[in-house]
Amino acid sequence: MPRAQSASSHARTPLARFSWLSLALVASCLFQASALAQVDPSGIEFVTVGAPGNPAYSGPDNNNAVTGRGSVGYEYRIGKTEVTTAQWMEFFNHFDSRVPWIDTPFFWGATATGNSNEPYRLLNSPTAGLRPVSGITWRTAAMFCNWLCNDKRTDIAAVMNGAYDVSTFGEVHGNFTDQWEHTPGARYWIPTLDEWIKASYYDPNYGGSGVGGWWWNSINGTNVPLVYGPPGQGQANAGFSLPGGGEYAIPLMSYPAVTSPWGLLDTAGATTEYLETVHVVDGIPTRQFMGSHWTAAYRQGDRIYGIGDAFPSNPTAYSGFRIAAAVPSSGSATLAMILAARLCARRNHASARQREGRRIGIGRVRRGAPLLALALTAAASRPASAQVDPSGIEFVTVGAPGNPAYAGPDNNNAVTGRGSVGYEYRIGKTEVTTAQWIEFFNLYLGRVPWMQAPSRWGAVSTGNPDQPYQLSGSPTAGMRPVGGVDWRTSAMFCNWLCNDRRPDISAVMNGAYDVSTFGEVNGNFTDQREHTPGARYWIPTLDEWIKANFYDPNYGGTGVGGWWWNSINGTNVPLVYGPPGQGQANAGFTLPGGGEYAIPLMSYPDVRTPWGLLDTAGATSEWLETVRVVDAIPYRRFQGSHWGGTPIDRIYAVSADFPSSPSLEHGFRIAAAVPSSGTASLAMILTARLCTRRRRNKESRHAFDKTGDSDYLRAGYRGPFLVCGQ
Repeated sequence: MPRAQSASSHARTPLARFSWLSLALVASCLFQASALAQVDPSGIEFVTVGAPGNPAYSGPDNNNAVTGRGSVGYEYRIGKTEVTTAQWMEFFNHFDSRVPWIDTPFFWGATATGNSNEPYRLLNSPTAGLRPVSGITWRTAAMFCNWLCNDKRTDIAAVMNGAYDVSTFGEVHGNFTDQWEHTPGARYWIPTLDEWIKASYYDPNYGGSGVGGWWWNSINGTNVPLVYGPPGQGQANAGFSLPGGGEYAIPLMSYPAVTSPWGLLDTAGATTEYLETVHVVDGIPTRQFMGSHWTAAYRQGDRIYGIGDAFPSNPTAYSGFRIAAAVPSSGSATLAMILAARLCARRNHASARQREGRRIGIGRVRRGAPLLALALTAAASRPASAQVDPSGIEFVTVGAPGNPAYAGPDNNNAVTGRGSVGYEYRIGKTEVTTAQWIEFFNLYLGRVPWMQAPSRWGAVSTGNPDQPYQLSGSPTAGMRPVGGVDWRTSAMFCNWLCNDRRPDISAVMNGAYDVSTFGEVNGNFTDQREHTPGARYWIPTLDEWIKANFYDPNYGGTGVGGWWWNSINGTNVPLVYGPPGQGQANAGFTLPGGGEYAIPLMSYPDVRTPWGLLDTAGATSEWLETVRVVDAIPYRRFQGSHWGGTPIDRIYAVSADFPSSPSLEHGFRIAAAVPSSGTASLAMILTARLCTRRRRNKESRHAFDKTGDSDYLRAGYRGPFLVCGQ
């Protein structure tokens, strides 16, 4: 007779605890996380809209236009902005004159070249590529979607089908015959009415965390009507005109503080946006569109029921669109599911063999466990850059650990041999904003040392000791940088973030930097020089800062890294300094009434480092953690051009100052650790658990040297003011 298998032995087979449910949950987590972080091959930046099955809108509603609409039963993505000139021009140059229904846009940032091989090129303006595209027909917009669905191929077939069958485009007795809805399974399409109003007005946290609801009177996550006006004065590019049609030259992303609850920009102003949804009136079908546009002064256009209609072949001057897209499937999730099935199949085989009286070796299971852990860990490393950070700061993840150090050119040997970073890290997409600083500042002003009001920011004094400062009346005040802060206060801000923004005084006294070390002996500061190991937030080091600004992981082609040195925009072409729409950075000019200080961050959205940082040139110079010692006197370094001053944004333009010096131009951005992933942790736990079971079984200060020839010192606040070279 076969020897009996004990119930206890069977129950402790390692995979007996690996249920289908557990593995499915792991795979599901991977799928969701990876989808959000995936870089889209279309080149469009998408926002993912979740909360599937949200309740429909129920009013207010003029003319019953949207009551009962807006419930979407699936996750989807939608373009963060309308389609830009740069995105459209590639498509347009391929197919203009080769296919029907493609007309030249009325307003965009391109000009004719007279060259049939490249009919249009960008205007000679640094923001031309980010201007919206208007005056196109719905049909051309649909063909653009087809082109994206077909991976931007250049053959004519690529625009003829994919989301919409162009062979259906036509008209019979005044009614269009075009395919009404995009083809199921299409990857890109024109948003439906339900998708558009959900992305613009439905707030998943309307009534508190996880309690959804609808706004209706505005697209900015409130019911407060927008203020229309130019960037820095208003909140949307609508309801005004500028000399020479200047309103048409304002780039997208020029109102970065005005976002829908999901993070969409520019749903108000610039162009009205085509929708896929058909509206039939008196037996005649039309395509719907939504959103206010250039010069339009009526506010109803930005209410949820402000819907218009147009014939799909009608290229009205103000018509544009944004793209909707499917949430991409995750290869990692697929791999996890395959491994889950494989491991569970092994469990079934194990049970069968045990019933035959044969003890299966745990080693076979152990070989599968690291595979699952590896799949989980690899996938978990991807979503870090897309993770919503509890600090409220938007971070960019800088990868390519172990990159080569910078080797020149370099005046005065300021950065040669620097810039190699052996780990992934994150760094703020922008400098610290007024909105981020004011919460911290109001909590601690007068309660801790080294805390002074910034010289330049977007807040004003209230006279109320319980809330000493509030945002000024400008709609972009919260996005103004904070200038005139010293290094020590910046360090305490990092401590506060490390301690989850608690209001008690101990929250700023330690975390990244021990404030008890802050002081001075014989003119030398005694402050902790480097952030505490394991800190979550800190002031960037020189190596981290120059890598995030000048090292390009694709400098010599995909995956071939290298260094730029003469500019921060992923080229060696020097920046053009000037106001938004005229220049590329907020430096080297002044405006009446100090208007340069009121220009919000993110006003130069197409000027970014190879990793995606904004505003590293202009606004404030940025404090660094790294210390430089000159004549036995230590200083904190800082880098980057600033308001008004003579701008130099080369890699070796590094300066230094005393850490208690709140010079007008000093600001900073935050560096941060790449957060650990719960998925990766789960993988490690599962691996450890399985391997353990095997063992158990076996056992039973600042000025630029304009010449770049030498360093020099001058007197300054609490110590000398130093520059390394330009």
